[in-house]
This record gives sequence, C-alpha cells and structure tokens, in this order.
Amino acid sequence: MKYIQNTIQKISIALVVGILLLSCQNNLDDLRENPNAVTEIDDAALFTKAVRSLFLGTTDVSALRFSGHYGHYFVAGSTARIPDQYGDNFDSQYNDMYTDMYGGPIRHIEDVLEITTADGTKNEVRHAMADVIAVLAYAKITDAFGDIPYTEGGKGKTEDILLPKYDTQESIYKDMIGRLGNSIAVLKSADPAMGYPNSDPVFNNDLDKWVKFANSVRLRLGMRIRFADNALSKEIVAQCLAAPLMEGNGDDAFMIQTEGNGNPWYNARTGFPSVKMSTFLLDQLESTADPRLPKFFMLDQAGQYSGETNGLNDVAFGESNFAAKSDMGLALSSQDSKMYMITASEVWLLRAEAALIFQNDPAKANELYRKGIERSLHQWEIDGTEISNFMASPITTLAGANDEEQIGTQLWLALIPNYFEGWTQIRRTGYPIIKERTYDNLSRGVTNGNLPTRFLYSSFELSSNHINVEEAISRQGANKIDTPVWWDKN
Repeated sequence: MKYIQNTIQKISIALVVGILLLSCQNNLDDLRENPNAVTEIDDAALFTKAVRSLFLGTTDVSALRFSGHYGHYFVAGSTARIPDQYGDNFDSQYNDMYTDMYGGPIRHIEDVLEITTADGTKNEVRHAMADVIAVLAYAKITDAFGDIPYTEGGKGKTEDILLPKYDTQESIYKDMIGRLGNSIAVLKSADPAMGYPNSDPVFNNDLDKWVKFANSVRLRLGMRIRFADNALSKEIVAQCLAAPLMEGNGDDAFMIQTEGNGNPWYNARTGFPSVKMSTFLLDQLESTADPRLPKFFMLDQAGQYSGETNGLNDVAFGESNFAAKSDMGLALSSQDSKMYMITASEVWLLRAEAALIFQNDPAKANELYRKGIERSLHQWEIDGTEISNFMASPITTLAGANDEEQIGTQLWLALIPNYFEGWTQIRRTGYPIIKERTYDNLSRGVTNGNLPTRFLYSSFELSSNHINVEEAISRQGANKIDTPVWWDKN
C-alpha cells in the first residue's frame, strides 16, 4: 500500500513538473515570437494618450529648467535655476527629455500610425490626424537636439530597431512639411465619422479645425527654415497662405489638464521649485503699457510687479530677495489654465513676417501684425477698452524702422506659455535680442555669456548608440549647447 502511494505521488509530481515545463516553454516561445505581443490595441486610446502627453510636454523639464530660462520668461528656484547660468552639466535631464519624448508621445503615435495602416484596420483619416501629432512631436525633439533618429525613430517596438540612425535636421524638416501636406489633402475632404469622434481632446473631431491646425503648423515649419533654405521656405509659405489657417481664438490648439493637480505650472506657483517671473519680460510689458502684464504676473509681496534677473551668479542670486518677487500669473498657473500648442495669434504674426519678407508688402504686414496682437489680447480675455487703448499705441504699428524686431518680439509674447517655442523663435529670428552677459553679477557659463542654442546628446545615448550619435556630431558640430541646429542661421 505504501509502495502504491509513493508511486502515485511520484507520478503526480512528474505530471505537475511536466505541465510547468510545457507552460514555461510555451511562454518562452511566445517571447521569442514577439516580446511585445499584443493581440488587440485600441488606437483611439493611444491617440488620446499621445495627444495629451504631447501637450503636457509644453510644461515638462525642458520648459521648467531650460527653455523658460533661455527664453527669459522666468527664473526658477533651487536646482531648477542652474541651467539659467548657461551651464551644461545636466546629463540626466538631457537624457530624460530625450527618452520622455521617444518613450511617450512618439512611441504612442508610432503605434497609432502602424495600426491605421495595417490590413484590417487601415484608416487614412485617423492616420492623417496621427501624422500631424507625430510631426509636432518630432519637431520638438529635433528643435531641441538637432539631428535625431527620425526615419528609424520610435521603431524599437514596431520594427525592432534598437540602434536607430540619426537623420539630418534638414531632411527631417523637409519630410515633416511633406507629411503635413499629405495630411491636409486627406482631411479637407474626409468623413468625420472616420476620425476620432470620442477621442480627440483638442478639437473634438472637427476636421475643418484639423485642416487649419495642420496648415498652421506647416506655416510655422516653413517660416522656421527661412534662413536655412530661403527658396523652399518661400515656396512652402505661399502654399500655406493659399489654404485655410487659424484665424480666430476658437481655432487655438489648447488642452486643459483635468488629472492630478491640473496644469503643472500650478505646482510651480504653489509648490516646489518656486518660479518667479523675469525682469526681462517685465521690462518689455511695462515699457509698452501692455495689458497682458496682470495675466502673466502676480503682484509681489509689496503689491507691485517685480521680476528676477536671469543669469545671476550664486552670490547675486542669494542677495536678490527671490522669494519676494512676482509669481507666475493666475491665467498661466491656475489648475485649469490652458496649455497651448499653437494659436491664431502666432499664425497672424507669422503671416505678418511673411508679408514683410516674402511679399515685400509693409502695409499688409502691418495689418496682419495688428491682427496678431489683437488675437493675443483676446486670447487672454483683456477688457475691450484696454484693447482699444493698447492698439492705439505706437508698439502695435509697424513704422518701417525695426519691423522685424517688432514682429519677433510680439511672437515671443504671443507664444506664452509655450516657453519652448518662445526660446525656439528667439533662436530663429534673433528677437527679442538677448544680449551677451558681460556684467560681473551674471554667470557666463560655458557659452561665454551667449544664449544656448540646443540641448546635448546624453552620455547614455552616446554610449548605447555610439556610432550613430558620433556620425550626427561629425555632421552637425560639437556636442555643445552653443552649437546651432541646422535652421539656426540668423
């Protein structure tokens, strides 16, 4: 009897072990076939996630630590202030910005692009909408770093490309402009039912607005290459001007963060690290009696508007009474404040620049310039009387003396709170002028006091994808924060 029981126990154990081994083998086989196997993916949910993460990227570390300072919009406290001193010892932050874009919006939107072209799920309308988001994501990362993985970027999951090649920014821009043109051609005659009726957090699947949106982004990119490829810029801009563009504030591409504490700039005003507005921005607003001042600045502890100077060295910063300066205005930093990707105001001002430069029509440029300023004032819900008074001031009229500087400066203001785009426009246009730091209380950093022009490839990327990164550096120039990207010729 005991023998039989032992035999049964041995057989039972053998069966269990066999089943476990078979199960493990099947799992291993599944992993070998597709380590990221997903039998069914909801592209609508992925699209929403990609769009939301892209908008949240306007408030990320690239804005808080870097472009908000480089654009001279504000000064952050604690270690977030250190990039304001034009240093480059931020390897982990550079890597975070790089990986967050590729691991966030780009990964999600690449999945959508694959799903919407696959047999059985092909949908050219959804694909066109996703392409617009993809272009915006790639545009940000190439504007930050220069040459980046593009044709092979974001393909680690879908095509098992773990060491992607780096494409030239010139080729990336030309392709992005073409992609937007293709999307516009599809969307302008598309059936909205084929889009994302319940999954579009920006325009609620209004394809007419998507056409304006895509064409406005295309205009932005067309103007961005003005100094690098003037002929192509002029050609693309002419095409954009002949098609629908954003005109009213109802066309603005914005999103309100409804999760967590809401808009991340709320934390910057109420939490840590603290953010104080820039003296440079304050001087611009006060010198022109700009009614946007109380929207962008809160009153300080003395009941006045005050700013913190960008670039102070540690001693000067310690003596600056930072805590007493003006916080970011409630219009920018409330929990329900809007996050903007592109606005009608920006578009009118780009059109003004195009009229002045490409059409040689100062009168038309002035008309468009004034519309751009008006749209920005309405965007921030400025009182009608204040708008009328401001529009009667000299700053709102192009007089032929420094027209490009006026347009560039108003673009810089109109881009608030998209601080990364603001820094990018300064790099492109040269306006407003950010002077070399020569005073003893200012830090000159590694750029000899000149405005940084890009972010650095991180040590992780340099080690993990060494050959491709080094090839990009050999084309683009030294891996330094004052090496200009391709379109930065001004």
